[in-house]
Amino acid sequence: MLTSSRGLVPIAVVAGATILAPIIDRYVIRRRRVIYRELYNSKIGLNPVTLSDSDNGAVQADPELVRTVQLLEPLSVVVIRIRNTGSFDIGPDDWEHPLQFTFGRRVVWDARVSDARDGLREVVRNGLEFFTHDQPTPDPGTARLSGVRALLPQRISALLRQNDAPAAPAPQWHGVRLEQLSLKRREKFKLVVVLREPDDWRGGPLSKELDVTGRLSGGRIKDERKQRWLSWPVVTGAIGVLLTGALLSMLLVAVSRGSEPGCGKGSLAVHGSSAFAPIMKGIAAEYQGQCPGSTIATQAVGSVSAMRELGPLPAEQKDSLAVLSDGKASDAGPDLVTQPVAVLVYSLVVNKSVGVDHLSGEQVRGIFSGKYTNWAQLRDGPPVPIRVVGRGQESGTRKTFEEKVLGTAEPGLSSDDCRTPTRDPHAAVVRCERGTTDDLLRAVGDAPGAIGYADVPAAKIAAANGGRITMAKLDDRYPDVTSIDAGYRFWTVEYFYTKGVPENDSLLKQFIDYLRSSTARAELQDAGYTPCVTKQGLLDQYCTRPDA
Repeated sequence: MLTSSRGLVPIAVVAGATILAPIIDRYVIRRRRVIYRELYNSKIGLNPVTLSDSDNGAVQADPELVRTVQLLEPLSVVVIRIRNTGSFDIGPDDWEHPLQFTFGRRVVWDARVSDARDGLREVVRNGLEFFTHDQPTPDPGTARLSGVRALLPQRISALLRQNDAPAAPAPQWHGVRLEQLSLKRREKFKLVVVLREPDDWRGGPLSKELDVTGRLSGGRIKDERKQRWLSWPVVTGAIGVLLTGALLSMLLVAVSRGSEPGCGKGSLAVHGSSAFAPIMKGIAAEYQGQCPGSTIATQAVGSVSAMRELGPLPAEQKDSLAVLSDGKASDAGPDLVTQPVAVLVYSLVVNKSVGVDHLSGEQVRGIFSGKYTNWAQLRDGPPVPIRVVGRGQESGTRKTFEEKVLGTAEPGLSSDDCRTPTRDPHAAVVRCERGTTDDLLRAVGDAPGAIGYADVPAAKIAAANGGRITMAKLDDRYPDVTSIDAGYRFWTVEYFYTKGVPENDSLLKQFIDYLRSSTARAELQDAGYTPCVTKQGLLDQYCTRPDA
């Protein structure tokens, strides 16, 4: 199963079930849970004493003191902490049988409630009942805390009599019951019970017997000290963790296999962005070198034009064409599937004769609106007419520029030679258009005073080779992916569109897998792009941003 993708779903289901089982048991099925702990169960601490006032012998203590100690010696104290550790409050109606504690043959003398908030203390005190297993239940009035305490002086007085017996038989309570108990989440209190050994006790170790009974609807009552560390929730949780580890191993296997995609056969056309076409052409050539039975043809027709090709493509031809789009296509239908490929950062480019290497967003908008027509209005130096070189309406780069920088559409076409407004002599802006990124960069380099835009890798190559263009900062931020977090806004994501989900055995599916491989990532990085799929197989942070 670890080497087959068919094992992913069943292991994921079983892992989720085993992890969720104890959670569901605790918070859905058995939502209520009372935990008790015996904190103390021992004698009060009085014993017959022998006092020694010399090194040669012992002197017996006062007889009255010895007798008092002997009378109190059978007394013991039990301290029990009770807590609501469940996920819900517990009310009186939640008890099928009330919580009760019995102490074997020891007789209950007194009880008190401690470490509880005031309201809870009264609730517990009012619900305390004392009962016996050895004789009929006493009168209900004497089985309450007030009745028990009313008899306490009589018991003490009887013990202090010389005959060591009460004048009249007193009720013998062997247990304490908590009626009408209400506990909010995480509430707790301590029950302190004073006990005495039975009348026939003749010395020796005191009894420490303690029995707990009760039944909680939709929950359980547990002894905190007897909870096993190897319980079924622990076991199921451990199994869930192991299965999750197995699932992760399977995913790692899948990722490692994804980094070594298989070879598809047939023909595939990749149309779209001229900005991304050169690097895609190189990746396609590398793939064809590894897979001789495949043919991948790239064509830079513009993002918008290519999307118009893909939309009406017949279903039987859906695996024959893929489209590269600069940014998400606004008119993409629901049957088109998109895959992010790389982060695409653009730069303003100006003719080197201009002498400008930075512009503000306001200045760029002024240039394209006709507010500034000469570079002398923006920098010190000789006057040079401003000429705008833009892209056609089919360009995804132009769409990104209009959305991210201008905030409006570019002005109309007024020039063919990018120097004079031959198309519209009265135009406020001298603006020409070029069909591809390379053509735009050449036009900017050829026309003095020209300004345009292009993706950063292409602009860097043009600046290094010809030396006739300059990449300009925008709002004092250099065009680079590292400037995005600082507020650089002229960027987008390159997307790979297909008509539906490609068939598993198709060349298109194999090529998409190759785009996610380590080989393709290395080619993108070498070309100056940031791949959307990281080496861990996750999406880069910029490829998931809403402003991408």
